[in-house]
Amino acid sequence: MRQHIIFLGTQLEAERKSNQQKAELLKRLQDREDLGWAVSDEVRSIAYRLLIDDAFRSREISNA
Repeated sequence: MRQHIIFLGTQLEAERKSNQQKAELLKRLQDREDLGWAVSDEVRSIAYRLLIDDAFRSREISNA
C-alpha cells in the first residue's frame, strides 16, 4: 500500500511539472517579444484559450 501511495505521488508530481512546462510554453507563445513573433495570430489565440481553460478548470477544482 505504501509503495502504491509513493508511486501515485510521484506520478502526480510528474504530471504537475509537465503541466507547468506546457503552461510556460503557451505563455511564451502569447508574448510577442518572446516566441510570439514566430507564430500567427491564430496560434496565439489558441494558446490564450488553452491558458484560460486551464485557469478555469483549476479554479473549479479548488472550489470543489
